[in-house]
Amino acid sequence: MKKSRSKDILSQRKIDLYEKNSEIIKFWRRNPVIACEQILGIKLLDAQKYILQESWTKPYVLWCCSRNFGKSFLGAIFMILKFLLFENQQIYIISSVGSQSQETFMKIEKIAKQRIESTKSLKDIFRTEVVTSPANQDGFTHNPASFHTMSYNGSEIFTLNGNPDNNRSKRATLVFFDEAGFSSDEIVLISEAFATQDSNFATSTDEGFNLDTQRKKNPTQLIYASSASDIDTIFFKRYKEFSKKMFLGDTRYFVADIPCDIPLSPLMDGEVHPPLLKKEQVENAMKGNREKANREYYNRFTTDGGDTQVFKRGVLVRNSIHQLPELFNLTNRDKFVLAFDPARSYDNSICSVMKVIYDSNIGWMGEIVNVVSMIDVEKKKRTPMKTPDQIKYFKNMLLNYNGKAPDYENILSVMFDSGSGGGGISAFADNLLDDWVDDNGMLHKGLIDLNHEEYKGYDNKYPNAVNKLRLISPKKYKKQMVEELKELLELDLIKFTKEYDGKGFVNIAVDSEKEKNIKEHHLTIEEEIALANMDLMKEETVAIHRIKSSNNNYSYELPKDKENKIGDDRFYTLLMLAHYLYELRRESITTKQSVNIDWSTAPQCVSSVTF
Repeated sequence: MKKSRSKDILSQRKIDLYEKNSEIIKFWRRNPVIACEQILGIKLLDAQKYILQESWTKPYVLWCCSRNFGKSFLGAIFMILKFLLFENQQIYIISSVGSQSQETFMKIEKIAKQRIESTKSLKDIFRTEVVTSPANQDGFTHNPASFHTMSYNGSEIFTLNGNPDNNRSKRATLVFFDEAGFSSDEIVLISEAFATQDSNFATSTDEGFNLDTQRKKNPTQLIYASSASDIDTIFFKRYKEFSKKMFLGDTRYFVADIPCDIPLSPLMDGEVHPPLLKKEQVENAMKGNREKANREYYNRFTTDGGDTQVFKRGVLVRNSIHQLPELFNLTNRDKFVLAFDPARSYDNSICSVMKVIYDSNIGWMGEIVNVVSMIDVEKKKRTPMKTPDQIKYFKNMLLNYNGKAPDYENILSVMFDSGSGGGGISAFADNLLDDWVDDNGMLHKGLIDLNHEEYKGYDNKYPNAVNKLRLISPKKYKKQMVEELKELLELDLIKFTKEYDGKGFVNIAVDSEKEKNIKEHHLTIEEEIALANMDLMKEETVAIHRIKSSNNNYSYELPKDKENKIGDDRFYTLLMLAHYLYELRRESITTKQSVNIDWSTAPQCVSSVTF
C-alpha cells in the first residue's frame, strides 16, 4: 500500500525555492542600495547611496544635511528597508512636535502607495508586505497619539511627538530623530534610552543554550538627521562626539556633513544630474536671513551667545508650532493686537500681529501670526514706503484683522513705538485721529491714545476716535519689557510658526474624529513673505545680548559684530506685543475676575489695560 506524503514534509522544489529566497534576502541585507532599487524601485544619487550604505550597520549615525538634500526622504527609505528585510523591528520616528514626525511617516506611506512624483519607477512590493484588515484596508493608521504600520514579519513603525511624558519606557531597534537640531535635550535623552538594550541579548532555560553560538542580530541604531542648529544643542554635541569617534577609526560611528554644494551639483552613477536645489534659492536666502541660511544651506552651526545671550534659540524652537500665518480674521471672532515700529528714511516700518487666546488651563496666551515689512517693492533698493502709503496699508490691516465686526471690536489694541526717530506720534498717530473712508467708500472711526500726555483732553476734539491706540517707547522701558518677554517665553505662552524651508508649501495637520492626516498647503506669496519675516523676528530675538557698561549698568542690545548685519525692529514689535500680553495676564490675576471665554465680552474685559 502506498503511503501518503505528510503535509509537514516540504518538497525538494519548495526547499530549493526557500533557499534561493533566503540567499536573496541575505544579499539585500548586505547591500541596501541594491535593495532600494530592486524592492522599492528608487534610484538614489551617489551621495545618498554612500550615506545609506555607510549608515546601514552603524549603531550611532548622524546626518547634518543642507535643505533640499532629501534627508527625510532618505530616512524614510532607510526605515522601510529595515522594516522589510529584518523581522520584529521596532522603529520610532521622534521629533520636537508630532506633526514633524507624522510628516516623515507620510513620506513612508507615499512610497508604499507609489505617490512620489519625482520617482517614476516605484514598485508595490512594500505595500503588499503591510498588514491590512477589513477595517484598515491600506495598513496605515493615523491615530493622533501615534501613526503606525506593521509588516507580516512582525516589524512596526511608530511616530512619537515631542511630549517627554509620552516618550518613556519603550524599546526600539531603530530610533530616527527627524530635525534633531531643533528638539529639546530632554526629548532626545529620553528617546535615546529606547535603544540601550543590546539586540543580541538573550537567555534560555534550555541546557544546551549557548549565547555565543546564536545568530548575531542587526545592532540597535540611533540616527540623528537635521540641518545645522546652535552649538548649545544636543545635536551639535552628538555631531562633535560622533565625528571624533569616526575619525579615530571607531566603526560604530558615522557622520555625514552635506552642505548645499552637493544638492547644487549632484551626481548619479558618476554622471552630472539635474540639481535638487536652485542656486538662486540659496542666494536669496543669504540676502534675506544670512544667519539662518548659513545654518540651513552651509551647515554652519550658530555660535552660542554664552551667558550674555538673553533668549536661547532652543526656547524659541520649543515655542514654534506648525501653523500657517494669518493674513486676516479667519473666523470674524478672533482677537488681535497689532504692534507698529514706524520708520521713514532708513529702516523699514514693521507691523507685527499677535492673536490673543484664552486657555482654560493656562489663561491668556498669544500666537504671532504675521509680521509685515513695509517696503516699496517697486523700488530696486526696496526702500520704505512713503508715510501716506504706510498709513493706508496699516488701515487696511486693521480692517482685515477686525473682520466683519463693528469698528475695532476684534482689535484689542494698536501699539505704536512713540520714539522720535520714526515719527510715531507726529507722522503716524496724528494721522489716525480722524475718521477715514476705505477703498469701498465705508466710513471708519479714528484711533486715539487718551492715556498719553500728547492727547490728554483730546476726547472732546475727537469724540468719535476709539481709545485703543497705545503709544509706548520700547527703548525707554526695554529692561522691563525684555524681562516680561523672557518670562512669557519660559512659560511657553507666546507661540511662533516653525522655520520656513523655502519650498513654497508647508504640511499641515488635518484632524478628523479618529485620525489625523497631513495635508500639503501651497503658500501664496503673501504667506511666504509673512513666514520669512517671522523667521527674521526670531533671529533678531536670539541675537539680543545683555551688555554691561563701565558703570555696572547693563542694557539689552545687539552685539557689535551683528549691529550692521541684522536689525532689531521686529524684536521691538515683539516686545510691545509681549508687554500687552503680560499686562493682560497680570490684570486677570489682580482683579480676580473670572474670564468669560465668549469673545463678544473680551474687549470690555481688557479695556482697562494701560501702558
